[in-house]
Amino acid sequence: MFKFKSKKDKPVVKSLCSIADPNAPFNYVEAYKMLCTNIEFLRATQKCKNIMITSTLANEGKTNIAVNLALTLSGYNKSVCMVECDLRRPTVHRYIASNKNSYGLTNVLKGQVELSSVLHKVSGTKMSILLAGAIPPNPSELLSSSNMKSLVDELEQQFDYVIYDTPPVFLVTDAAALGRYMDGAIFVVKHNDTDRNIVVQAKKNLESAGVKILGAIYSNYSSKSTGSYSKYSRYHYYEYYTYRSDNGSQPKKRENKDNDGDV
Repeated sequence: MFKFKSKKDKPVVKSLCSIADPNAPFNYVEAYKMLCTNIEFLRATQKCKNIMITSTLANEGKTNIAVNLALTLSGYNKSVCMVECDLRRPTVHRYIASNKNSYGLTNVLKGQVELSSVLHKVSGTKMSILLAGAIPPNPSELLSSSNMKSLVDELEQQFDYVIYDTPPVFLVTDAAALGRYMDGAIFVVKHNDTDRNIVVQAKKNLESAGVKILGAIYSNYSSKSTGSYSKYSRYHYYEYYTYRSDNGSQPKKRENKDNDGDV
């Protein structure tokens, strides 16, 4: 399903931890099912088709979460498209044996190709992927353009859910720029790593841009205390939670020995 083209193409960051892996631990898979259940409940009371996945800083696991969320939703017989909107540091091409310079989102927005010609179907699923495409000099402008709004509308008509993987909100304005076209955002926060004050400010940045936060994912939650999960012990699993009040205690900082990447 997701594989590298060859050994020499293997990225510096760690490989995708997929729920489709038969060795995936039960808790890891169930965490994504819980997330999908929450999304389905939200959809029963509000529009919740176009979902943006973002984080505060880099290396918090958002791309891994975006891919696995899309895979899990497709397992519920939902048609799902994952759109790679991290136009500054695209990585998803590494997992579908595609070239970094393959046509994708930016080429569609520029009118160079038709959307249907650059959607990658994930075999055995109802999931498709739209890669980032050529890296542009103006990511924020592209993501906030009228062409992007037209694309969002087109994908909404074709799929039950569209998952948008965006850059970290605290570092660049891309996520906030795209957020105006989204039904809501899911905010990824790395357990015992991201400074609470930065998280709060990033959350305010999204809300100031009019982005509705649907909830958050607590990533990199350590499972070492409950046993080893083969290669997944490096990645742990994800829990769905809501924001604490602003007077909550600040998470304890720790040294990141695993050096986990976004993926």
